[in-house]
Amino acid sequence: MDTPLRIAVCEDTLDDAEFLLKCISESAIPSDCRVFSSCKTLLADFIPGYYDIIFLDIYMDNMQQGIDVAAKIREMDPVATLAFTTFSKGHALDAYRLKVFAYLEKPVRFEDVRDVLEHARNERNDAPTIQLLIERRHQEIKLDSILYFEQKNQIVILNTLSGILRTSQSVKLRDIEPLLPDYFFRCHHSYIANLNYVAELDQDLRMFRMQNGDSVYIRRQSLGKAIKAFEHRLFEMVREDKHEKIQ
Repeated sequence: MDTPLRIAVCEDTLDDAEFLLKCISESAIPSDCRVFSSCKTLLADFIPGYYDIIFLDIYMDNMQQGIDVAAKIREMDPVATLAFTTFSKGHALDAYRLKVFAYLEKPVRFEDVRDVLEHARNERNDAPTIQLLIERRHQEIKLDSILYFEQKNQIVILNTLSGILRTSQSVKLRDIEPLLPDYFFRCHHSYIANLNYVAELDQDLRMFRMQNGDSVYIRRQSLGKAIKAFEHRLFEMVREDKHEKIQ
């Protein structure tokens, strides 16, 4: 049985919210929905990495608030599936910039809503994970939610979109490193960085600046490889983004 999709619906019109929930229910795809009547309440509740889908009305209280909120959400969570709901056709460029999966014109169609749900379900099911003992139980952690790993004595700390996790077992980064895809880079004996979340590389201070503001150090002998790996990943991300938009 599928784990329910965690969905946020941000609509300030009750009829629109109820119709969207009806479409979600009739899709027969298990879901757990939360409804927000304002952008402010959505942002106050928002936890990076928690929601699989966010349906967001572009115009709230007759103002173009949805675009700004989507930008803030993307800064915190680059993975969640975003879907705009709107009466306007004039925000396609904003949708492209913010990597919005779907642009649903109101009244939304059942088929379009189901497409969003199926996409999010496939993304979640296909996402690579790592299994570690966290809080004394085995947990599968999405690799796309991890900014970096940090060795602390005999345990490993996972710095994720939604917060910090600590292993309950003695484990070394050398045991974790072979399990990771190539966009993770071992830059230091105490750190493995997810290059997807590197905001910049400071060569003078020899560190990655992560998107959440943290600093991840690079050992001197790895600086050249770090530069090449970061530049290569930037190129790959641009190419992947173009490929997604063509499909």
